[in-house]
Amino acid sequence: MYIFSFSSSRKLINLKERRGSGLIVVILVLAFMLAVGVTVLVVSSTGPKVSSAMRFQEEAFNAAEAGFNAARVALEEFFLSRQWSSFSGHYLTGVTQYGIDIPFINNDLSKPNPGYFRRLTDEQILNLLDPNHDGVADVAADQLIFFEEPFNRQQSGNNDYRLTYTVFLIDDEAGTGGPSDPKDVLMVCIGVVRSGPRITDKILATCRLEIGLEAPD
Repeated sequence: MYIFSFSSSRKLINLKERRGSGLIVVILVLAFMLAVGVTVLVVSSTGPKVSSAMRFQEEAFNAAEAGFNAARVALEEFFLSRQWSSFSGHYLTGVTQYGIDIPFINNDLSKPNPGYFRRLTDEQILNLLDPNHDGVADVAADQLIFFEEPFNRQQSGNNDYRLTYTVFLIDDEAGTGGPSDPKDVLMVCIGVVRSGPRITDKILATCRLEIGLEAPD
């Protein structure tokens, strides 16, 4: 699992200004390629297994990036159509004993929450959201933007789960003891590569992107 975090305490991306988002997406892709490109050149000569692993990781990144792009378009439409006025009520919460969005139990820094999303692998998160692996999340629909959304479709029109993305929002003030700001949020995008077209096929690689967003005024 690779995690590329582009969030910070500052608001990073204003959805109202996202018409020029191509530049940021290109920068993210280039940053990834610069980070792994030299490594690929070095390790690909060590054998086909390592080379395949790097290829799967790149595909997982591509799926996560596709999830970000699709979610950005969806959120823009929600705000433009006034279905949403803020991010409040659309966060992923619960799921684990102390809350998947809560970093520390009872805000006690000596008690890290093992169920916090940053302490879980991508596969663990997906298993928590869909414990029976039927491709349908067992949480309220308004807590997820996308779940196991196929990157491609089969010619028959059936879902092809070889490449998928899952996207949800996390309240970045949750568990801090301070007030929640409904105008900013952390978007989490998980890209997945599987060995076959079924949702139950083996996961070969995952990639997680975390992007800070600000709602339009």
